[in-house]
This record gives sequence, C-alpha cells and structure tokens, in this order.
Amino acid sequence: MSNPHSIWHIDGDSALKRRVRIEIIGKTFALYEQQWRSEVYYFGDLVYHGKKGESHVFGIDDGIKERPKWQIGFRGDLPRELSESLPEYRPPLISNVGMIIIAAICLAIVYMVGT
Repeated sequence: MSNPHSIWHIDGDSALKRRVRIEIIGKTFALYEQQWRSEVYYFGDLVYHGKKGESHVFGIDDGIKERPKWQIGFRGDLPRELSESLPEYRPPLISNVGMIIIAAICLAIVYMVGT
C-alpha cells in the first residue's frame, strides 16, 4: 500500500494526529498503528473535506454516528490504489474570493438603494 508516513488519522476523541497504514477489505478499510486497529469503515461513508496544507482530507458521514472531527488525510497525491474507492474531489462552486466579491457587490447595491 502507501507509505505509512503519508497517511494520517484523527479519531475525533483524542484529537491526536496519528500516522497510520490502511488495509482495504473489499469496499471497506481499516486503519492500523503499531498495537492499535480502528473499526472497519466503508469508503462510501467518506466525504471529501478539501485540501489542508499538503494533505487531501476526508471525513466520515455515515448518517448514523455523528463524527464531526473524524479525519483521514493523504499527504501529497492520493494513492493510486485508493483513488477509485475514495469519493471524487468536488471543488466548491464559489471560492472564498468569489464570496468576498459577491458580498462587496451586495453591500454596494444596498448602499446605492439606501441613498
């Protein structure tokens, strides 16, 4: 699989970033670290959260358990052997710069109407 130093995981409870390795089991995967093994997760439950620093970050959204802080990150390019199983990257419709421009236009309209 991938270099274990290029994959990291935050479980949401301890808020510790761990370097892990990943094992694929059909449409599921488990994370491993020395004497620790995660529960099994479905690739279909992953949601792409964007790029943070040099890492592509995914969260879990299984609809049953709330895990807002659960994250798995892949530093650099996504591993080729996982790219088909991971959800597709969908860039946001409007970037942060776009939102600032829209807000400025709205403020200008409100100012013009008010005068």
